[in-house]
Amino acid sequence: MDFHGRTAFVTGASKGLGAALALKLSDCGCKVGVNYAGNRAGADRTVGAIVARGGTAIPVQCDIAHPDAVSKAVRDVETQLGPVDILVNNARVDPYMRPAGISDADWWDRTLAVNLKGAYLCAMAVWGGMTERKWGRIVNVSSVWAYWGASFKMLPYSVSKAGMHALTRGLATEGAPHGITVNTVAPGLIITESIGTRLSEEQIEEARRAVPLNRGATPEEVADAVVFVLGSAFTTGEVFNINGGVIMEP
Repeated sequence: MDFHGRTAFVTGASKGLGAALALKLSDCGCKVGVNYAGNRAGADRTVGAIVARGGTAIPVQCDIAHPDAVSKAVRDVETQLGPVDILVNNARVDPYMRPAGISDADWWDRTLAVNLKGAYLCAMAVWGGMTERKWGRIVNVSSVWAYWGASFKMLPYSVSKAGMHALTRGLATEGAPHGITVNTVAPGLIITESIGTRLSEEQIEEARRAVPLNRGATPEEVADAVVFVLGSAFTTGEVFNINGGVIMEP
């Protein structure tokens, strides 16, 4: 895929899937705004890897739950790299990393503020420019948890990702007359470098056994799917399930 001359903004790009997405988009020719909330060292590693491969990228600090912070982050990207043509909403609150002592209500609010409201805020921050240029690509990164009846532990995360599917359809409807496509990619198990800090070996093995292809995806495989969707000019409002057959939709 050739995106030379385009600028991409990837949220949650300091490690894991987000880092793979940023690298893949750079390899396709994009200048990349590498968003992070608190992991500056990780964002610097992502930027460094892009630069080492001949690309252009900058770290962009922003907690996407806050409208003013999102607006500033997008302004910074556009000032340094150019108008944002491609947005990948990848940032999320990890359901397995709930802080000790946080109330159910506060955890619910925080999860939806980042996972769902944050995706909306980022889309709105780039929407005006995309509309003016009559070209834009947005991919929201969801999860198989959008489909499942979740336990209380996973419920806020599941609701946030299901809401992302509705957000995608609404934005796709609004964006179509302006040359803006909006789609969702819904991964399942992804084997990242940090998965062992979130899940036990037993949990990882249990998740793997539930995958018909009998393994988790690599971040690069999911990034390949995102780039494929970004390059599909006549596809909008769709959900692409990249989960090894866990969810098989007609």
